[in-house]
Amino acid sequence: MDVEEYKRTRYKGIDQKIVNRREKKILDKIFQSTGQKIVSILDVPCGYGRFTELLLRRSHNLASLDASFPMVLATRKYSPSTNSPHHFLVGDIEHLPLKDNCFDCIVTIRLFQHILHASTRFQILQELHRVAKKAVIISFYRYNLLHIIERWLRCRIKNVNKKINMLRLGNLEEELNSIGFKVLDMFPVMRYFHAQNIVLLEKL
Repeated sequence: MDVEEYKRTRYKGIDQKIVNRREKKILDKIFQSTGQKIVSILDVPCGYGRFTELLLRRSHNLASLDASFPMVLATRKYSPSTNSPHHFLVGDIEHLPLKDNCFDCIVTIRLFQHILHASTRFQILQELHRVAKKAVIISFYRYNLLHIIERWLRCRIKNVNKKINMLRLGNLEEELNSIGFKVLDMFPVMRYFHAQNIVLLEKL
């Protein structure tokens, strides 16, 4: 993957620009609700560092982790300077190279719609639960018929077959509860028009 090309084009379209702005606005709203900086945040997968600037403002200690070494290098390259510690790590989210209960908050955005197998999703959620001290913020695609139709038309036009996974909210909540998470709040990125929701979880 050409990381520079991906960074330049991924959120170039009008619809993706709107989604990008909404995601950042929701994350900022969640962090604002805490009323203070969080001591430590893990951004995984960090990609090219789309949320790095926002997370540095909200954390005294940020770690950016991704399975892709080029992505981690891009995050480091474009990361703004800060007086707070900022660590850059390469690792597998299914087997995080981190100790138990070592981050106050974990942020995992735009991953779970790409996880097609329930067993893999469960393993990742277990790892997030193991490493988090207090809170986890995830995004997932909630079943949305309008978005399904839109994606089907787009794939037909572009002649691509890229699968994503949309989940029923009740099924996801059962899974989260079985692991030891409580859903505190949920924010649709674009209500009715887009399947993505950002969820604030509390580790029990």
